[in-house]
Order: sequence, then C-alpha cells, then structure tokens
Amino acid sequence: MTLWDPNILPASAILTAAPVRSVSSVTFARLPAPALAINRPEGRHLVLRDQEGDRQLWMLSDVPPTAPIAALIPFDANLPLRVQAMMALWQQLTGISPSPVAPLTRQQRRRLILMLRALDGWQEHASYRELATVLINAKVRHQPRHEWLTSPDRAQIIRLVKEALRRMRGGYRDLLCGR
Repeated sequence: MTLWDPNILPASAILTAAPVRSVSSVTFARLPAPALAINRPEGRHLVLRDQEGDRQLWMLSDVPPTAPIAALIPFDANLPLRVQAMMALWQQLTGISPSPVAPLTRQQRRRLILMLRALDGWQEHASYRELATVLINAKVRHQPRHEWLTSPDRAQIIRLVKEALRRMRGGYRDLLCGR
C-alpha cells in the first residue's frame, strides 16, 4: 500500500528512472532534502517543502539514487492536473520561476461556503424552506406552498444540500483534483 494514493491525490508525483541515454540532469541524489522520507516495499515516499507548499513524491523501488529522473504520468481523467503538478515540480527542481497557482474563483468559493452552511443547517434539521430563507432569498418564507414547491430557490437549496452531502461522504477529494 502506498502512503498516498495517486488516484486520490493526483498532484503527487510518481518518479522513476529516465530511459537510458536520457538527457535529464536531475537525479534522485540532487533532490532537495525532504521534510519526510519513508521507505516502503513499493518505493520511497518523500515530502518536499517550498514556499508553494508540500509536494508528495513516490519514487518507485527499482531506481538507483544516481539515475536521472523521469515522471510516470497515468493517462486518466486527472491527466491535466498531473501534468500541472509535474510542471510545478520540474520548475522547483530546475529553478525556473513557478507559475501562479489558480485559486478557487469567487463563484466557486461562494458556492462551497453556501454548501457548508446548507449542510450545517440540514444536519440541525432545518427545513429546505428555512435554509433557502436564510441562505438564498428571505422572501421564500412568505411564498404560498404551491409557489415554493416549484421555486428555483427550492431547487437551488436542494442541490446545495445534495452536493454538500456528496462532498461530505468522500467527494471532498474532488477539491484535491481541482473539481
């Protein structure tokens, strides 16, 4: 078992030896001193720290320390994020200025906050109407029942609670993948 699963944390780097006659100048021996290093049967797990944060590396077990480094990037749904993580690692190791990390947009941040607030209220047994009144539109409190049942505010609060529950039950990992 790996210490961090690259399927759950696609920004972790899987490293192996570069092909023979590779022109890579970066070797495992030239990596910065890790903040954490653990040897496991499947390889060596490292955490590198810099001003951008922690980088998890998994060096496969059959690689000598003097070998040039190559990245192993699975072709899966997380390929763009994996490539971005490899570029950031390459920039760190070669001294090239890293590109800025794209934070959550204002809309994404607002939606996540609304989801958390809706989940908190739902777990305290607030009705969807009560949640919508507090979080979305105070006027829904006075809507007749038939208007409330077809209200876009009702549909929105139900979606927020459902998405918050999905994230609470494991979907929070999507945030690590930039989704």
